Amino acid sequence: MLLFEENMGQDQTKQQIEKGLRLYQSNETAKALEIWKRVLEKSTDLPGRFRVLGCLITAHSEMGAELVGDYGKGWSLKYKAMSQYHMAVAYRKLGRSEDAMQCCEESMKIAIQHRDRPLQALCLLCFADIHRHCIDAVKALPRYDSALSIMVEIGNRLGEAQVLMGIAKCWLLRKEQDKALTIMEKVEEVADAVGNKLYMLKAHCLRETIYRTKGSQQLLREHVVKFHECLEDMELYCGMCGDSIGDKNSQLQALPCSHLFHLKCLQSSGSQGCPNCRRSAVKPGYV
Repeated sequence: MLLFEENMGQDQTKQQIEKGLRLYQSNETAKALEIWKRVLEKSTDLPGRFRVLGCLITAHSEMGAELVGDYGKGWSLKYKAMSQYHMAVAYRKLGRSEDAMQCCEESMKIAIQHRDRPLQALCLLCFADIHRHCIDAVKALPRYDSALSIMVEIGNRLGEAQVLMGIAKCWLLRKEQDKALTIMEKVEEVADAVGNKLYMLKAHCLRETIYRTKGSQQLLREHVVKFHECLEDMELYCGMCGDSIGDKNSQLQALPCSHLFHLKCLQSSGSQGCPNCRRSAVKPGYV
């Protein structure tokens, strides 16, 4: 029997989510689901509740859909709208476009009712992403344009980069490589202005793909170099074996100091602290 305090704070919420992840990764799905459901009931940490909802959707998408209905009853409309938006994103990534569209529509209704411009922009971005994943650039592009207008209006520069990335991918769907490259230049400008390395990395990666298709070897080499420079800046590689993180489907371990390693590398080393900064490796998280 799992026992928790009456209410769970941020730290306990994080610990229980990670405990559920370890169980899920060990194929003990039923125990993981039991922990995550209790976290959703007891946690007072809103970001943690959104995160555990995503875990539930990924582990058991049907149960996730029921949970939004059950536990969403006591939430304010704002939180319910955000949960529906996050559900839509999760369903889209799972390839369940109809469910994603339905959740996004529910979120958009509340956003319009409460004149929540930031959420409206996110919903429009989600609508566009859904259409793009359904290979429908004709419907996706106008929604990206609307999302971009709101992102500019509210000053969300990172949101601008997200939308522009989607627009570039739409032009690629339509075999318009030059238009995609023009948009990617804007993505790099915005990402550089806000100091977001992840979108710089994504921009270089997409431009690599385009230049490889076009056979532009010099430009391809240039962006391969930039991609690896950005990768090094972000430290997206194992600090022990030196292999890039994400190239293979390997379990990772995040230490309290935020350094990432392959789990097998840490286990084989027998180290009790971070090999990079030597801080104690108490309560690691799994990725």
